[in-house]
Amino acid sequence: MRLEEAVSSHLQSKLGNKLYPFLLPQSVVLPAVVYLPVSMERLHSLVEDTGFVKQRIQFSSYGKSYKDAVDTASIIRGDLQNFSGIMGEVNIGSVLVMEEITDYEPDTDIYSVTIEFEFQFEEG
Repeated sequence: MRLEEAVSSHLQSKLGNKLYPFLLPQSVVLPAVVYLPVSMERLHSLVEDTGFVKQRIQFSSYGKSYKDAVDTASIIRGDLQNFSGIMGEVNIGSVLVMEEITDYEPDTDIYSVTIEFEFQFEEG
């Protein structure tokens, strides 16, 4: 199981099944969240791949109000920050918040909060 699948399954019910990969559907009712795998680093020893991975995933919560965007982002942060244990089939050592950005798009009148997490885990 890929990390993105494990995280998506873990968060879907907490976000009202409004968590989508890469892009929001056009007719989605806000608030809703998009996730995007940003980077992956596999650590190696001198002889072989160690199986230890650091992967960054970015979550962007969107809302018609600033409060909706912030509240939705808070659900994600509260659930993932400092998580360790089994998620799906992935053994996660730790989850760290790396960055958080707020934004407003005046053309669409939509607020957003983007949080980037680093997941440290072992590939199985």
